[in-house]
Amino acid sequence: MKILYLCSDLGIPVLGRKGASVHLRSLVTAFVRAGHSVVLAAPLLNKSPWEGPAKLDVSLLHLPPSADIVNAVLALKAFNETLGVTNSLPGEFRRILYNQEIVTPIKRRFEHDPPDFIYERASLYSTAGVALAHELNVLLVVELNAPLAVEQSAYRATGLGELAAQAERWALLQADAVLTVSAPLRDYVVSLGVELGRVQVVPNGVDATLFHPAPPEPSIRARWGLGNGPVLGFVGGLRRWHGVEALPTLLERLVQRYRGLRLVIVGDGPLRGELEHTLKERGLTRSVVFTGSLPHEEVADLIRQFDVALAPYSKPEHAFYFSPLKLFEYMACGVPVVAAALGQIAEIVRDGETGLLLPPDELDALTAACDRLLADPALRQRLGQAAAKEVHGLYTWDRNAARVVELTRALIRARQDGG
Repeated sequence: MKILYLCSDLGIPVLGRKGASVHLRSLVTAFVRAGHSVVLAAPLLNKSPWEGPAKLDVSLLHLPPSADIVNAVLALKAFNETLGVTNSLPGEFRRILYNQEIVTPIKRRFEHDPPDFIYERASLYSTAGVALAHELNVLLVVELNAPLAVEQSAYRATGLGELAAQAERWALLQADAVLTVSAPLRDYVVSLGVELGRVQVVPNGVDATLFHPAPPEPSIRARWGLGNGPVLGFVGGLRRWHGVEALPTLLERLVQRYRGLRLVIVGDGPLRGELEHTLKERGLTRSVVFTGSLPHEEVADLIRQFDVALAPYSKPEHAFYFSPLKLFEYMACGVPVVAAALGQIAEIVRDGETGLLLPPDELDALTAACDRLLADPALRQRLGQAAAKEVHGLYTWDRNAARVVELTRALIRARQDGG
């Protein structure tokens, strides 16, 4: 099939290292691996000049915002500065204007040879997919990874009142199918008025060619100075809701019991400085390794160094809508996980069978679960093997791509039959 993958999110560098970037490329690659033709349309390729762009074997349609949009946003920022205020208005207008702007050039590109369907990763004010589907007379499948308007209101505020929520609801109602990464997110979409039959739950997955069990590479251990002791590992953004604030105390408690214990933190984020300061104050600097942001293809080798993999999410103020990519990648590598029993995590991890679950924000329970695994190599092996088998059987990007194509073919047949 011919697939137009549309990402209008101005914050996702499609060739970069963000989790959303990895998710996007992994699904696109799975489509290609299955023999489909994909064109990826996006505004941003790479964010940092120091990061080499990831390899992606598809046609890229790079559509950066025009000078008109840039100038309009700069004018709004200057207005804010004049008033001495800070708000989200410039960024929101940028998104609105960009979604209006890209419809015409994409339509011209495909009007004589349209895709079989448009696959759009939803973002705040992402209305371009609906417009293009109408213009090209093709199906629109929308992937939703979070309740975008709710998040904007809760974490970043909005300068346009209810407009973000109205745009999100309008776009989802217009889509032929909506794919959500979790059941709570499906329920959210249905609450907006979308028919239940048009919403499918498709959790995140793994690239099984990268993330699989294998013996730890000694060269990786030497590169990061992990020594001969056990390793606790965390992969992800260093942000509040990831529960990373618990890591210094967890390490402080366990390093006294396990000689040579190391904590490896793979990723970056706004809390890194705070974490480094706390670890230094407690004399733990030598027991922790910050790798910073790494190319995705290097992450699996580090995960295989972990004896215990951590997903200590904090309980959010709203429902836990997420489908944590790290969870699937830990499990696919055969590493036992210790994770907060929130949302989809409690569905994917079977406590005592494919990992250990604990109540969120319970530091004593987190410590006890890690202690239990570090003290019992046989338990680590049993849980890790069961987890890898589960993920490789049910949660891969290849499987997700096949589900999307199967669903879309059924929708195309129904449309052709007048259904």
